Amino acid sequence: MNIIYDALVEIGFEVVKPSGTFYIFPKALEEDAIAFCNKAKEYDLIFVPAGTFGCPTHFRMAYCIDTEKVKRSIPVLKKFAREVYGMNC
Repeated sequence: MNIIYDALVEIGFEVVKPSGTFYIFPKALEEDAIAFCNKAKEYDLIFVPAGTFGCPTHFRMAYCIDTEKVKRSIPVLKKFAREVYGMNC
């Protein structure tokens, strides 16, 4: 959880550090979380819009996967944020 949380903060996402569970709910980099998640698919990043969880501007990421997979996803997440949203990361 710390790996993905730290990366999200570094990239510039608004996110609250979870105190448990297997998921984290960052705010999407645009108002339409569904559009955000669909754009992420083009980078092979699979996120779930969090509207059904009561957070329509956020998305859900699972981190209950192998730590090495999480680590490999960080550069791709940074590339996505940089290329699509102009984030300085």
